[in-house]
Amino acid sequence: MALIPKVEPKQEKKVVSARLDEEAHTMLQRYAAFLGGATHENNIGESLKRLFRRDKEFNQWLGKNHSGSAGNSEVPTQTNTTGKNAARTAPTAA
Repeated sequence: MALIPKVEPKQEKKVVSARLDEEAHTMLQRYAAFLGGATHENNIGESLKRLFRRDKEFNQWLGKNHSGSAGNSEVPTQTNTTGKNAARTAPTAA
């Protein structure tokens, strides 16, 4: 049974660019294939959500440093004020 749901809900998306080591990239591709062609975007996003939900220390820190933001609340993000990457999209196919 897959740990990450295949369903991709419609939500506002922010662009994140990351370089992965070869092993992590290969496993990301294999996991996408295992899920029947799920996108890298969905796999990474769902993995991070799961991490954020399960990390007790992070949630304690979040509760202390961002009042009213715990558990499933949206995590504050840094924004790119230059607009440099505003129209850029990351590849999501395996």
